[in-house]
Amino acid sequence: MSGTGAAAAGARVELADWGWRHTGRAGWALRGVDLVIEPGERVLLLGPSGAGKSTLLHAMAGLTGDQGAIGGDEEGRLRVDGRPAAAARGLCALVGQDPESQLVMARAGDDVAFGPENLGLERAEIWARVREALAAVGFPYGPDRPTAALSGGEKQRLVLAGALAMRPRLLLLDEPTANLDRAGAALVRGVLADLPRRTGATMVLVEHRVAEVAGGAADLVDRVVVVEPGGGVVADGPPAAVFASHGRALAERGVWIPGREPRPRLPAAAPGAALVEAAACAAR
Repeated sequence: MSGTGAAAAGARVELADWGWRHTGRAGWALRGVDLVIEPGERVLLLGPSGAGKSTLLHAMAGLTGDQGAIGGDEEGRLRVDGRPAAAARGLCALVGQDPESQLVMARAGDDVAFGPENLGLERAEIWARVREALAAVGFPYGPDRPTAALSGGEKQRLVLAGALAMRPRLLLLDEPTANLDRAGAALVRGVLADLPRRTGATMVLVEHRVAEVAGGAADLVDRVVVVEPGGGVVADGPPAAVFASHGRALAERGVWIPGREPRPRLPAAAPGAALVEAAACAAR
């Protein structure tokens, strides 16, 4: 299929009673997750800190398990287009919140070409994809631009271009605007808003600026899924419905919700053992 503008069917993701526990941890990051994401859906993944959102994205990308880079214990079933996630890595692209950790080459064009080269594509096809992906994200320079000379927002757009150049059917985004200023974040969201028309890819997004992706006319997602620390899915539906029924509880657990300030209710902890004691002290 030629061109980043050519539509491609998104991947289907299915989890059944799925759970993951990181190596060396007593508790489960997630457990009992039952979730189906249909091709082309745009899903916002929410939950309080420690709810396992990043873990779930990494699992969908095939990075967990015996054949992945992240070790631990797995239970249940996770499938991407009917295959184990590790066997479907070529269908997925993962973009994280820190572009510095994802840039691998000194020149912008070479960085975008890195993924397609690893797919074994012909040189002409690789560089056609590089040019199309750079244009799609509005990258303001040519392919020879040094990556070290880019701003944070420009680096994140470059990372996104690298993901798009692979033409993924499943695009996974882990707080892609977290380290950007407001202008840079708006640029990245603009690219994401146009993705359904350009690619048809399924998109799963973790984002703390919830009001800016699912709170108004420029929504980037059509579905919100809320996960519980150490548990599974506790809410699933259109953004307005989920925020109406679960917004207060989420805000009380520190999650930013449109129209609500996060007001986490932290339980009082029992005092620990005394570290310093003083008795019969007098000042001189």
